[in-house]
Amino acid sequence: MATAKSIIDAFYTSYCAALASLNLQGPQSIVVALGGGADSQSVLDLTLRYREEHPQHHYLAIHLDHYFHPKSPLWAEFLRESCVTADIEHIVEPLAVSVAGRQSKEAQGRDARYQRLAELTPDNAVILLGHHLSDQSETFFLQLKRGAGPKGLSAMAKVAPFREQRRLCRPLLGHSKQEIYAYSHARGLQWIEDDTNTDTSIERNFLRHDVLPILNQRWPQFEQTLARSAQLCAQQQALLDELLSDELHTRAEQQRLSVQGFDKLSVAHQSALIRLFLARLGARLPSAAQLGEVIKQLQHQSVTVRWGAYQLRSHAEYLYLLPVYQDVTGFAASISLPVEGHQQLVELPDGIGHLVVQQVPVGSQPTQPEQLSVAATANLAVAFVKPGDKFKRRAEGQWHSVSHLLKKRGIPPWQRQRWPTLWVDGELAWVAGLGACHGYLSRQRTGTNYVAIDWQQTPTETTTGLDNGPPA
Repeated sequence: MATAKSIIDAFYTSYCAALASLNLQGPQSIVVALGGGADSQSVLDLTLRYREEHPQHHYLAIHLDHYFHPKSPLWAEFLRESCVTADIEHIVEPLAVSVAGRQSKEAQGRDARYQRLAELTPDNAVILLGHHLSDQSETFFLQLKRGAGPKGLSAMAKVAPFREQRRLCRPLLGHSKQEIYAYSHARGLQWIEDDTNTDTSIERNFLRHDVLPILNQRWPQFEQTLARSAQLCAQQQALLDELLSDELHTRAEQQRLSVQGFDKLSVAHQSALIRLFLARLGARLPSAAQLGEVIKQLQHQSVTVRWGAYQLRSHAEYLYLLPVYQDVTGFAASISLPVEGHQQLVELPDGIGHLVVQQVPVGSQPTQPEQLSVAATANLAVAFVKPGDKFKRRAEGQWHSVSHLLKKRGIPPWQRQRWPTLWVDGELAWVAGLGACHGYLSRQRTGTNYVAIDWQQTPTETTTGLDNGPPA
């Protein structure tokens, strides 16, 4: 029978081996992601022991409370006090989670936690998670239920890349939940038991309480065997990624993927390239059915497939990974004519950026984009391009669809719907990128009020507006 000392030593040995595999160079930030359960409390306890032997690193514990449980503020205070007692730098803060769409509350909470962990840590931080062998089994089955391939069935890696140079490390991945409880009792740790973990309407809990115990009773080594299968899937996926890496390098550019010549590739080849493209961007992978729909729509060169917070759209022989945008078609904002020499900022919704509107002296050099001539009593409003909007530049010219003009300039369809315009007394006067409409050109109208307007896009809007999600 294992003694308390042998249990403690075995855990610390595997913990040190996990961190040794990271090849830490110089002082680094080692961050414990605290949930409050026996698993993360064990990671914290092991980290405190590791700190005694490796004081050169910076140690930090982070707990993020998204208020999914009525007792969570009490749990947050308990964790804060335990960090104070342990004399470890810590961050304990609330985390707002917008629960919407088809994605589960638990998944959205997890995504929000990963996002905030990236924001709170240095770009080369090592973030320690409390995932264990039983979590690995649950993840494998959840991926199996989704019809996942080798990538999904790889489940969780002991070490995985995160944002920028950050890495995730799961030092307890080789230990079962029962072993973690044994360690926690041997060390006299205190932890939180979340009663929602017994709610078997949640898929992961159903597996934990109703499925895995039966399998482990029939086959005592089942979880270890399943972990080996997950590792083999990971090896197969790593080999596939290696073989496709050069091709992806030639096709991928930031957050778009060239699909030129895709019709000459097998469906399996197309699927593998898209999966690798998404994985390299840190996006949550679509299901097999969703990915199949992407391949099907590619045949018609018009892809629009959404899953969770992501979507794939096609334009001009490229696939673009985008966030799911807000509907901004109804946006309208009235603005007043600014005093000469002053600016007015008009914030646009959903991260589209802002407009800078200013009145300039008569006869001044045109700005980019050019000036508009506007009466002092005019009513000004900002909106986005609508399907019926018409534009012409010269008096003798023809009226053209704004959407068509933007299409000719290579603007993707999803951006055309988020393209700002300025209206004067109910008439379209200016379109970003196209300039002033006929009748509002400063060089063609006499008047005293000349307005310069400029769209300053956010960096994310000029690319895709996408923040990478958590790793699978």
